[in-house]
Amino acid sequence: MRRDAADNRTRLVNAAEAVFAERGPSATLDDVAKAAGVGPATLYRRFANKDALVHEVLSGFFSRLVDVATTAASGPPETGLETFLRTVGVELAQKSGLSAPVWGELAPRHIVDDLRRLSTELLVGAQRAGAVRADVTPDDVAAAVWALRGVIHSERNDPAHHGAELWRRHLETILRGFGNGATGASRPAV
Repeated sequence: MRRDAADNRTRLVNAAEAVFAERGPSATLDDVAKAAGVGPATLYRRFANKDALVHEVLSGFFSRLVDVATTAASGPPETGLETFLRTVGVELAQKSGLSAPVWGELAPRHIVDDLRRLSTELLVGAQRAGAVRADVTPDDVAAAVWALRGVIHSERNDPAHHGAELWRRHLETILRGFGNGATGASRPAV
């Protein structure tokens, strides 16, 4: 691929991520082309349709979350799950339009499954370290992420709460519920 073509592709993917993160599925390819500073024909030369571009963007987004989980797993097991959930919260707050349920079948299932496997490993590590109660399940962790996504969505759609970051308070409640009472996962909210 020529350098200018590669630069256009990178610019399109970056612009698409920003546009889809903000507007979700309602964003159009024209919106993306405009944000990238290229014409629609340039976009269509790189991506046959919106689905192809969405898949590329979501693959990058979820791959970064896998990297976050992998990094969290390399740290102390008692804080790995908490670190992961806090980072996911930040990512979803900044890019709520990229969450998997918004896109349905376009979400890269194999990467999402990898993310779930890694979050389960983080949970097991935190449980072995005594930081998380033994009765917390991988489904509880998934439900925590769904809940964060819901709080973030309601914040974005309610001007009175916009910027209040209620999701952070909600995450603190979740972490206290997961905690055994003796670790960082059980710290009171500040």
